[in-house]
Amino acid sequence: MNFIPFFVSFFIIALAELGDKTQLLTIALASKYPMEKVIYGIVSATATLMLIAVLGGQIIHKLIPPIFISILAGAFFIIYGLAMILPIKKEESGENKKTVEAKNPFFAVFGSFFLAELGDKTQLATFAMAAKYKSLFQVWLGATLGMIMINLFGIMIGNIIRNYLPEKTANFLAGCIFILFGVITFLSILLKV
Repeated sequence: MNFIPFFVSFFIIALAELGDKTQLLTIALASKYPMEKVIYGIVSATATLMLIAVLGGQIIHKLIPPIFISILAGAFFIIYGLAMILPIKKEESGENKKTVEAKNPFFAVFGSFFLAELGDKTQLATFAMAAKYKSLFQVWLGATLGMIMINLFGIMIGNIIRNYLPEKTANFLAGCIFILFGVITFLSILLKV
């Protein structure tokens, strides 16, 4: 059996993801949420994104203009970053004020990572490799594992940050990273127009 599509996909996507904005996003998410929720969220989002790329990334780009995806992602990052920096407070019955947290961090991680990576160079590269090799499963598996491997390093770094920085400081830094991604996303939209 020819494993070239698997290895090519694995190494190309791992190299493309190294130092990418979503790896930094992974660090921010892991500094905010429990490690297992971040791992589940990123693995699920990655597998889904690479499946979309393999099965027809071009169809999505024909149906949904990339500028709308970018606007949605940029707005999400800024709003989420502000929510991390300026947490919403609510009165609990007879208790002290508590910060409102995401009920299930998995969905916050999945959604953030999915939007950040949708239409990104790694997804487009996966689509191109699937078209070239016509070995959908090997390309999907290689691309998914390559991205997961690189982002596991980001999760470990974020977990260290979460364990050694006060929660307010970690939230502030993570919020700033989200806002920065939002601003960069909007600037990239303006530069393309």
